Amino acid sequence: MELFVKWQLYNKNQVLILKLNKEAPFRKDVFRAPGHQGAMKKLTHFLQTGRLINMDNFSVYTIASVLKKFLRKIPGGIFGREIEQQFFQIIDMPDVKSQRDEIHRIINSLPIYTQRLLVLLFGTFRVIASNSETAGTGMTSEALGVSVAPSFFHTCVSDGKTAKMEDVMRFKVATRVMKHLIEEFASSDLFGRDNYEFYARVTGRVLRVQGEWICSFQYPPPQTKGAHTTQIYPRDYAALEQYLLGNNIS
Repeated sequence: MELFVKWQLYNKNQVLILKLNKEAPFRKDVFRAPGHQGAMKKLTHFLQTGRLINMDNFSVYTIASVLKKFLRKIPGGIFGREIEQQFFQIIDMPDVKSQRDEIHRIINSLPIYTQRLLVLLFGTFRVIASNSETAGTGMTSEALGVSVAPSFFHTCVSDGKTAKMEDVMRFKVATRVMKHLIEEFASSDLFGRDNYEFYARVTGRVLRVQGEWICSFQYPPPQTKGAHTTQIYPRDYAALEQYLLGNNIS
């Protein structure tokens, strides 16, 4: 029953993430600016009751705020206290390869629904950060890290009203971890090929991980009987052009 509930939560939040993956890279301050309180309550209610949602009725700011709230409400956090501490230690490892191997090991040790949720989240963060300069959004990897670190790393959030020095230090380290994971998303095999293929399939994006293309082309339908030509659709031309030109759309 617990696994079924977690899968339901994952599927509901996947819809939110896909909306952000498509639109957030071109909007200023997504994940930093707050959403509309009334709209957030309405969207949260729809998600909890399982009602159909027209995502066009909600802004990317409202969706991002609801997503952050969902992550903060996960008991123990999406990683859990023990893995959070492991990340805090790994971020200071001097050997880059060993560091990447450890992150890969941690991510692939998590339940599959958590892995899928993480690859969608960090893939979305990556595409937002990649477009921050050209689109003038201000949401660099560091800005995203500052904005979402408390939602991922619950141990960096103060238990009381006043933050202690150790809380501030943990927050700074958590921000570094988030920044690192965003920037390294496609630079190394952190999430594993299955998860990258899932990300490409669900979002329709093309990414290049360790110099290898990962994409999900939609093939045209089979030819009807007697047809002499194969039709290629505009979306296929665009995807093929991006692939051949060597654009890294991660």
